[in-house]
Amino acid sequence: MPGERRRALKILLLSNKVPYPANDGSSIAIKMMIDGLLANDAEVSLLSLNTLKHYKSAAAIASEKPQKLHFEAVTANTNIHPSGALINLLNGQPYHVSRFSAKAFEKVLIEKLQAQTFDLIQVEGLAMMVYLDTLKKYSRAPISLRAHNVEYLIWERHLQGLSDYFRKQYLRIQVNRLRKFEESMVRQVDFIVPITPVDEEELLQLNPQAHSMVIPCGINPEELKPQAVEPDYDVTYLASFDWPPNVQGVEWFLEKVWPIIIRKRPSTTFALGGRDLPVSIANRHLTGFTVVGPVQSMPDFISRGRVVAIPLLAGSGMRIKIVENMALGKAMVSTPVGAEGIELKDSENILLADNPAAFAQNIIDLLENPEKRQSVETAARSNVEEHYNTFRLGRQLLDFYQKYL
Repeated sequence: MPGERRRALKILLLSNKVPYPANDGSSIAIKMMIDGLLANDAEVSLLSLNTLKHYKSAAAIASEKPQKLHFEAVTANTNIHPSGALINLLNGQPYHVSRFSAKAFEKVLIEKLQAQTFDLIQVEGLAMMVYLDTLKKYSRAPISLRAHNVEYLIWERHLQGLSDYFRKQYLRIQVNRLRKFEESMVRQVDFIVPITPVDEEELLQLNPQAHSMVIPCGINPEELKPQAVEPDYDVTYLASFDWPPNVQGVEWFLEKVWPIIIRKRPSTTFALGGRDLPVSIANRHLTGFTVVGPVQSMPDFISRGRVVAIPLLAGSGMRIKIVENMALGKAMVSTPVGAEGIELKDSENILLADNPAAFAQNIIDLLENPEKRQSVETAARSNVEEHYNTFRLGRQLLDFYQKYL
């Protein structure tokens, strides 16, 4: 009936990393999902792998974890290792996801499913679908796949940029396995919650019977606002470089785009921030180029630049950094792939370019035309307020689930 208050849903989330503190794209996506659900009165439990690669201490977790969230983490080593990658060739499983299978985590998951009844289980990303059989064996709750990306597409695109023969052949095997695994998993879930319409179209081809709703990654517009600071750099880019497409993208930018910018505008400066920078990038000595490395505050770093570059050549899903940059009111230049899946209009709230010359010229135009830059900044902020408020998105998702539960 109109106006009737629906009961609060009891939801279990599984994630392949602890999202507190949220210091990378997927952690931010998980954190914002939880914030949106909790703000709309859902009862949420989160069971996470606390991987050695992205390990979070108890003190760090406690400093940011919402009080209303029921949380438990299991430490596991999911690191990529040459011997593990080689042995994986013999078992037929995609190494991208098989390394997230941990007996200790499965034990805790079984105990939780035996002790409690949930209305819904939401799996954050394809990697945690390695526990699908366990979920089905110990729970009757419907299963929702929160598809952060179409994973095999990311790696198919990444393959195109590889030159090392043996690495390319190994990765081709893994991509084929990953595609089969992803197809199988998508066909076995009840709900699909993709981040972009592009991903939804791809996933529904695999499981036309699934209930699907696109819910982009949101942010809290009150937490991220434009900062009134004097920029130190002309261009900034911030990323986590443990993700190969980010390395590939910044190498393309430095080798193909940056020389054009310096030739046309020699005084231009560029600051690169992020963790796990490979030595091949960190040790480059280029005119106007500064390596900042890990940053303490994403808003502070991005606000120190006049223009943000998004030089991605491979990917799927959406880049949460773009949404954050919009919230900060920053003008951006991106490749079409980098901006894929986000509600954007070229030349209005972002500038898009698919080749080095156009990418370089867009950056120069924004730097030399303050009025144009300010117009793009204002439009970007308005866009995030309209489309990416995590609390509205949380309500929309719960309404969607309630229709079928």
